[in-house]
Amino acid sequence: MLDMRVYIPAEDLRPFLGAYYLLQFDHPRILDIMQAEQAQVRFGISGAYEFASDNGTVRISGATFFGPRIRPVSMAAEGPGRVLGVGLLPMGLEAVIGAPAHEMADLILPLDEVMGSRANETLDKMFFARSDRHLIALADEFFRTAIKRRPGPALQFQNIVERWLTYSEDPRIDSLIDACDRSSRQVERLTQRYFAIGPKMLSRKSRALRAATKLRLRPDCRWQDAAGAAFYDQSHFIREFNSFIVMTPNAFAQAKAPVMGPSLRARYQQRLLTPLSLLT
Repeated sequence: MLDMRVYIPAEDLRPFLGAYYLLQFDHPRILDIMQAEQAQVRFGISGAYEFASDNGTVRISGATFFGPRIRPVSMAAEGPGRVLGVGLLPMGLEAVIGAPAHEMADLILPLDEVMGSRANETLDKMFFARSDRHLIALADEFFRTAIKRRPGPALQFQNIVERWLTYSEDPRIDSLIDACDRSSRQVERLTQRYFAIGPKMLSRKSRALRAATKLRLRPDCRWQDAAGAAFYDQSHFIREFNSFIVMTPNAFAQAKAPVMGPSLRARYQQRLLTPLSLLT
């Protein structure tokens, strides 16, 4: 048995968080690849988890922080397991963690190292939660208390970038600079601070993730449909896709994704979910 359920955070937390996802499984071992995506917080209520990346292998259990990922991470989960996770939007990383995104990129750390003892206190309460609703209420309260600052210029920039990434399949840097009414150097610093990478890399990453979403939802679609207007030709598409997904589009479409597949499909169906949750 493997079950994935998705929930939307309380309204006051939506500028900071993506969707909550609750994974339950009884398999002795699950293998999957976590694609390059936004920062994450995961409460491992039960089970053990191993993550392998270019930086080595980390074996963890309990509450964990994942910095914004530039490259995918291989995951091995030992069950039975139960995990409540959520993506931190750029504003959430700023408000909850209080560190620039580029300093947290690709880190995997015990959550109490970045958010204090309340992380493990909340995890202990989650172990005894009577329902999904109780779990989400505990998570909402945890993040509501953890927010160190309220939305301001950072939220405005997050909204500008969201419009920029969703307006076109091939976002142009000049369009972002014009929308921000700032110099190219200032925009570069802001995207590094809130998204961990510069605007050019962010545009490339969003194109690859957009194509990956299409392939995950429709594995039989043609490469031209997955690529859209964002790539010059098939070789360009394969090269860029492999840079962020670490496999070819065809291999990705055919690969088993017992965790990421259901998660992506469930998140995609949530109309209240910000597009940044799927493109960064």
